[in-house]
Amino acid sequence: MTDSTDASFFRYLRTHAPEQLPWNKPLQHVEAPHGTTVLAVHFADGVLMAGDRRATMGNLIAQRDMEKVYPADEQSGIAFAGTVGLAVEMVKLFQVELEHYERIEGVTLSIEGKVNKLGAMVRSNYAAAEQGMAVIPLFAGWDERQNRARVFSADVVGHMTEDKQFEAVGSGS
Repeated sequence: MTDSTDASFFRYLRTHAPEQLPWNKPLQHVEAPHGTTVLAVHFADGVLMAGDRRATMGNLIAQRDMEKVYPADEQSGIAFAGTVGLAVEMVKLFQVELEHYERIEGVTLSIEGKVNKLGAMVRSNYAAAEQGMAVIPLFAGWDERQNRARVFSADVVGHMTEDKQFEAVGSGS
């Protein structure tokens, strides 16, 4: 008796044409709308975050009124460049995570905690990023302990870097 993975057609493919097996095929590139450029500049009393309003799909403008800058909580904001659908869902999840932490713990998460949480979320998207569906967030907020504004950017694998004066991410950066 043979198991299903040893069926004759499977055995034939495995031996004569392994590239035809689904897990041996190259990943297909998926064309999805991408948010383009966002930036953050900090000054003595806070941070200004802004973004253009376009989402592109290849060389076409897919949307002209895209929101790419959101409040993360009362003390911070998040903006994104990259695959729009994944980015919007990541922003929503980040907002819920911060709200949940505050309700459970009774205090807001430190800015370092927020940065670490966001980096982990970007890191968890790495498989999609390898397929061309990357999300690159820009995070800024007021640090109560240091009494100053701080700006952070991420790379595609979730490494968060603090930027001293300003940062821009996306195709127009």
